[in-house]
Amino acid sequence: MEIKNVVTKPYEKSISPAISFEVQIAHVRFQEAIINIDGWIESDDGNILANLIEILPDKLKSNELGARDSSFDSKFTETVYNTKLVALLERRALDYIEKRRMKDRKRDVNLTLNLNVRIIGSMAKISHLHQIDSQLTRLPSVEIMTFRGRKTLGKIIAYAHDPDFSTNYSNLWVISGDGKPTFLSINELSIRKEGIRIPSTDWIHDFAPKLELGEYFVVEIPKGKEVVKEAWKYVKKAEECYRQWDTKGAYANCREVGKLLNGVIKKKLQNDPIIKKWKRAIDKFEQLTSMDLHEEDIKQQKPVGEIIVGRPETEHVLIVTKALIKYAEELLQEKS
Repeated sequence: MEIKNVVTKPYEKSISPAISFEVQIAHVRFQEAIINIDGWIESDDGNILANLIEILPDKLKSNELGARDSSFDSKFTETVYNTKLVALLERRALDYIEKRRMKDRKRDVNLTLNLNVRIIGSMAKISHLHQIDSQLTRLPSVEIMTFRGRKTLGKIIAYAHDPDFSTNYSNLWVISGDGKPTFLSINELSIRKEGIRIPSTDWIHDFAPKLELGEYFVVEIPKGKEVVKEAWKYVKKAEECYRQWDTKGAYANCREVGKLLNGVIKKKLQNDPIIKKWKRAIDKFEQLTSMDLHEEDIKQQKPVGEIIVGRPETEHVLIVTKALIKYAEELLQEKS
C-alpha cells in the first residue's frame, strides 16, 4: 500500500484557513478495504503543522472483500482509493510555513504527508470441493436427514485443487481462514509521502488570499548581467536576514549595497551628466535605508509616538534595493 498521488488545493468550506489534499492510495482490490484515514502534515524540516481530517464523499462507496484460490484470483489487482483530507491551519502554522518558504531557493512550500490507514483484510481461501457422479463409484447412496426431519438423497463430495476452480452450486463455495478460523483482520498501516510541493506562484495567487495571508503582488525586474556582482551578494545576505526576521540585518546589508553602488558610479561617471540622475536616486535610497537607525528621532517627530520597523518596511527596502542595483547597472552599461 502506498500513496500514488497528492493534489493540494485551498479548502474553502471552513471558517478557519485550511488546505485540502486529494490523495490516491494504491491497494489490492478484494483483499483490502480501507475503512478510515487520519494523519498529520509536516514542514520540510520535520515539524508537525496540523492534523488531517478525512472528508467523506456525499455518496459513500462500498468495498468488497473476496476469498482467494479460485478463478476469481485474477480480480485481485491493484486499484486506487481516492479520498480528500483537510488540514485546519492555525496562525502559528501559517507563519511557520511562510518562514520555511522564505528559506527555499524558489520560495516554494514543501510539505510531508503522514497517514494512518485502517483497513479490513481478507484471509479467506476457497476449498475446491467437487461433486462426484455416484454411478462412477461403488459407494452406496446416502440418505441425509434434514433439520425439519425430512430425508433427502445426499451427494458425494471430494476435495481436489483446481487453480481455475469455479462452481455452479452455491453450497460448494466452502471457505477457510487459510488454516485458521480467522477470516478477516483489521490492520493499521502508516504511510508517508515526502516532497509535496506547492509552487510559489500557486501559493501567492491561489493559496495566500484564501488562507488569510493577504494578496501578493509580484514585481518582475530582469536581473541583467550582474555587472556589480558584490551588490547582489549583499542582497542575498539581506534576504537571509529577512527570512530570520532580522530586520536590522536586512537594512544594514541594503545600506552596504547603496555605499558600494555609489562608489562605483562616482568613480566611473563623475564627469558625465548621467551622474545627476544617479544622485537623486541614491539620496532617496540612503534616506530610506537609514530609517531603522533613527527610530528614536522619528518617534519624536509629529505626530509623536512609537514606530516599529518590521516586515512591511523590510519588504519595501528589499524591492527598492534590487531595483537600484538594476538601475545602476543600466547606467553603467548605457555609458559603456
